[in-house]
Amino acid sequence: MTTALGTSTITLALVAGYAGSGKSEAGKLLAAATGWAMLDKDTISRPMTERLLTALDGDPNDRHSATYLEHARPLEYECLMKAVWENLECGTSVVAVAPFLAESADEQWTSRVARRCRRAGARFETLWVDSDLESMRDRLISRNAARDTWKLTHWPTYTNGIDIELRPVTPHHVIDNRISASRPLAEQVESIAQRLLGDS
Repeated sequence: MTTALGTSTITLALVAGYAGSGKSEAGKLLAAATGWAMLDKDTISRPMTERLLTALDGDPNDRHSATYLEHARPLEYECLMKAVWENLECGTSVVAVAPFLAESADEQWTSRVARRCRRAGARFETLWVDSDLESMRDRLISRNAARDTWKLTHWPTYTNGIDIELRPVTPHHVIDNRISASRPLAEQVESIAQRLLGDS
């Protein structure tokens, strides 16, 4: 696509990973380094999710029950992706931040996203923010968000239900955001940003 600034490639960059991995921070760093729009699922949909769960006589901070998974989660991703497509159709690259756990591991979902990106003249990139259980737990404690209460209170149950080896099915960039990582998060994201900008 040709813009007033010259020729560039529109990009959809999904930033995915488990709760507490550091997705939002990585997404903000990538958006700052590239100048692309930053769309975070929680920012876009949290007020809707909390009101919906309350209306369903549930806990507004629930992120694990069947009520959330069946009624709220699909709407969260629908809102996020509609905002993504609207930006891409306007020629604006997007950094989309969400867990994308089921989505990035689903070949049909990723194929649909890739096809729609091609129709919009955009490339499709995925960044996986990798971490370990100890690092994720420390971050959840530090951010002190009500939506994390169940996870922290039922940590063994929560962690038994996740696959720490999960990775996207598509080619992807891995960001090592363990506390013991050899390179700072900002440095890793900057390297990826420069590669993406260099390919534009």
